[in-house]
Amino acid sequence: MTIDYQLAEPDGLGDPGGTSQRRAFERGLRLDWSALRYAPAVVLGLLLAFLPLVSTGYALTLAVEAMILAIFACGVNVLVGYTGLTTVGNAMFVGLGGYGIAILSKLLGMPLWVAFPLTVVIVALVSVAIGAICTRTRGVEFLLITLAFSQMLYGLAIKLPWTGGSDGMTGIARPDLAWLGLNAEDPVTFYVYVALVLALTVLFLWRMTRSPFGSVLLAIRENERRAISMGYRTSLFKIGSFVISAIICSIAGILRSQYSYFVNPDSMSWQASGEGLLIVIMGGAGTLLGPAVGAALSVLVKDGLSRITGEYNLFFGLFFMLVVVVFRGGVAGALNNLEGRFR
Repeated sequence: MTIDYQLAEPDGLGDPGGTSQRRAFERGLRLDWSALRYAPAVVLGLLLAFLPLVSTGYALTLAVEAMILAIFACGVNVLVGYTGLTTVGNAMFVGLGGYGIAILSKLLGMPLWVAFPLTVVIVALVSVAIGAICTRTRGVEFLLITLAFSQMLYGLAIKLPWTGGSDGMTGIARPDLAWLGLNAEDPVTFYVYVALVLALTVLFLWRMTRSPFGSVLLAIRENERRAISMGYRTSLFKIGSFVISAIICSIAGILRSQYSYFVNPDSMSWQASGEGLLIVIMGGAGTLLGPAVGAALSVLVKDGLSRITGEYNLFFGLFFMLVVVVFRGGVAGALNNLEGRFR
């Protein structure tokens, strides 16, 4: 029996060209550049952690709005970024979440700890029915049919007597955190509450994208016919994606109604759906932190422009086009692409 072996030479010996040192240096460069993928997470995490320590006023208000918008965009990203289904109707689930918590807690008198999960369950059941119809289409047809369902629910919210019509519903309560010695009416407490929900949402999506279910969604996005040929029932996976997207959007709707103590039909309008889609595109469709980056940019840029001119939406449109042109794949997507070049 013979044993093959090779003696390892010390660095620099038998390597007159210094190849080993050069390769080690290049590996070090690759490791440094690979850290770029974590840059948005680090920056956002630090901002969220330190903001309550330096401000309890207007900046905290903007941060809460941005986080709620980021949760909504995460829901949109499940369909647009991970499944390849472009939609302009997901705001209907934001509205269903807001109206659901309002009707169950205010009109029916349910405690919030019952109304919250029950609202999510109701939205999930509604989304199964809507998703079973919508996911039979793709492309422009999917976009239009989700828009049609959104406008139908928008009309119902205006016409139904117990939703308050176009005036909406007010007096929606925030969660009772007295058992923790906290008051949800306090801006910092509600900020932490929303931040925790956002963190759990991102953690769930991170796990989902690394699961077999998430892998199938990505396969559907890239080539649905090939996924079908491999034996996957893609229709069921698309319905699952639709339901997950709806649940996340409904949670954003619940938080928004609790934040403003108010919900009205505008929360499920096509303009609101379009805003969610723009945020995903601007931050980076198919990236984990793209929705959060896009939401932060949207809130901050709109706030800054509104201080300068009343026509801030016009200039925000120009800003959006600039971001799309400069950052291919969105801001977070561009960072991922930059990191990939130096692997």
